[in-house]
Amino acid sequence: MNYTEIGVHNFYTFLLVFARVGGLIAAAPLLGNHAIPRTVRAGFAVVLSLALTPLTATRVGPVPDHLLLLAAAVLKDGLFGLSIGFAARLLFASVEMAGYFVDTQMGFGFINLINPFSEQQSSVLSVFQYQLAITVYLLANGHLALLGAVAESLQALPPGAVHFHGAFGLTATGLLKTMFLLGFRLALPAAGVLLVVDLAFALVARAVPQMNVFVVGMPAKIIIGLMTVALLMPVMAILVGQIVAGTGIGIHALIAGAK
Repeated sequence: MNYTEIGVHNFYTFLLVFARVGGLIAAAPLLGNHAIPRTVRAGFAVVLSLALTPLTATRVGPVPDHLLLLAAAVLKDGLFGLSIGFAARLLFASVEMAGYFVDTQMGFGFINLINPFSEQQSSVLSVFQYQLAITVYLLANGHLALLGAVAESLQALPPGAVHFHGAFGLTATGLLKTMFLLGFRLALPAAGVLLVVDLAFALVARAVPQMNVFVVGMPAKIIIGLMTVALLMPVMAILVGQIVAGTGIGIHALIAGAK
């Protein structure tokens, strides 16, 4: 394509592709990091859209003859790009949720840090687990797989052909369910161990009332909880690998639900 002689239809295709790619970059993990300047993210979206436009120009329908129809087509592709990005972000939210739950069990729930990726307050362990998940995600080329999924979505669901209906809502609900299940699986081992520790100290407090269980129990829970989390780090890496695969499955389900 000669970008010095862009026709109306090619420019219309670029707008649709840019809306989908821009929505993805705005919502996706790591790519949508607020620490990355907006100009860099916008420039990356423009460059990627220019690269993908020639691949889809022949599959895009005619240009709408009304401004409202044009705005609606661009808006639908933008929302679809946002949904793809949020599909990946929801699975990472399960990692943060699991870390916050374990922190509450250990007594770290009242200590909050600023997560540099989301720029929101999070507990200590949730920030650590999120950064570990991002590291494994990069090592597994999850960010490249996400960009590849956008290119595949343009082939499976051409720009301007997005239609939201009931199947799309069911897919989004299924992704939320997956998020909670994955967060529960991540938090269950450490939370189970800490529950056993609480029961043990309850029996000690019942048998020896003179002992101040709160003074002894808090440091013990912190040490046991951190040891459990450290021992389970390889398991967490495996689960993060499942996040990469689950992201692709979720994106394909969204594409099927928007046809």
